[in-house]
Amino acid sequence: MFPRTALSTVALACILVLASTRTRAADDATSKPSTQPSGEVIDVKDFAKLKEMIGTTVTVRGKVKEVFVPQSGSVSIFNFDGISRRDFNVVIPKANLEDVNKAFDGDVAKAVKDQTITVTGAVADYRGNPQIQLTKPEQLKVQKKE
Repeated sequence: MFPRTALSTVALACILVLASTRTRAADDATSKPSTQPSGEVIDVKDFAKLKEMIGTTVTVRGKVKEVFVPQSGSVSIFNFDGISRRDFNVVIPKANLEDVNKAFDGDVAKAVKDQTITVTGAVADYRGNPQIQLTKPEQLKVQKKE
């Protein structure tokens, strides 16, 4: 058998190791930037805020003025009321359009035109302006009319 003091020392050492592991895990969690939306919803008209958020995941809200599809058909671009079409866009790549369309009765463009929407995604820089790529239907919510 081990002497009582030796067992006490081993038990104390185990407790200290566990406590320091939990402290380090908590420090890691608070010291790293989050890629999750903060809960704040940013208006699409807040260009300065959207530019600050490049590289992070956010939720934005705005009223869709039109959905533009270039001749190439490579993307669908949501343009919003109250801002220049280059200030901020939501873009659906062609590769994701079929899945997004399915979730909105086969025509996402029709579902969002003249509607207020929220979109959650990573803000990227496209030619100096913020944009979000919509790759999954879950990222898009059409606000119910009041």
